[in-house]
Amino acid sequence: MTSRLHAYTVKRLMRIVVSVLLLIALTGLLSWLTVRAFTIQNIVVDAPLMSIELDKKRFGKNLLFLPTSKLREELLENYPLLSDVRFEKKYPGTLIVHLIRRETFAVLVSEGVSYAIDAHGLVLGGTESNETRYPVLTFRCGALAIGSTVPCKGVRASLDFLNNLNVSEFPARMQEKDSVSIHAIRGDTNIFLPQTGDLSAKADTLQTITEGFRIKGTLPTVIDLRFEKPIITN
Repeated sequence: MTSRLHAYTVKRLMRIVVSVLLLIALTGLLSWLTVRAFTIQNIVVDAPLMSIELDKKRFGKNLLFLPTSKLREELLENYPLLSDVRFEKKYPGTLIVHLIRRETFAVLVSEGVSYAIDAHGLVLGGTESNETRYPVLTFRCGALAIGSTVPCKGVRASLDFLNNLNVSEFPARMQEKDSVSIHAIRGDTNIFLPQTGDLSAKADTLQTITEGFRIKGTLPTVIDLRFEKPIITN
């Protein structure tokens, strides 16, 4: 009886040992397959209109454990011209990094040099001053570096104004009239704005005025919004 119990115990222990060894082997095999199957073998950088070299060592070695949030934050911090970064995983081993450039919102002419700037005043690069797709802002802001933010209050006020207008209502040109005023030109209408204050409210006022005049079929030649009440000249 005792010998039978001993044999049963030994067999049971052997089964347990074999099961544990099989489990360890299976776990190891799965880990090895995971590492081998999802090892990053190719990194493709999709960066239209940009020349950016990325440190590919920062991306690690495995697609499954790619720290996308951290990498996105680092890239946006290191490359201010980017508005967003997206990662596309193509299994088993290809990573595509999509770098999205900030969009041009206006052209700034300063000291005879033309710069493309985004809606927040970030300098994106050089451009032609006769670019007709965007409003042209003419202000004396000195020489500007790519990736810097335009410091002029007149430019900031102009962008605040434009950001609150419908695109169809954009003036073709905006320029410094004096140290406290902005002169905007849209067709045959001259618009005068302050360089300080709530420019979003001025944009709302302008749109209300132009909508009313369009119903009549004509637009005024002068809309002066520098004061508490607008001054309109036909």
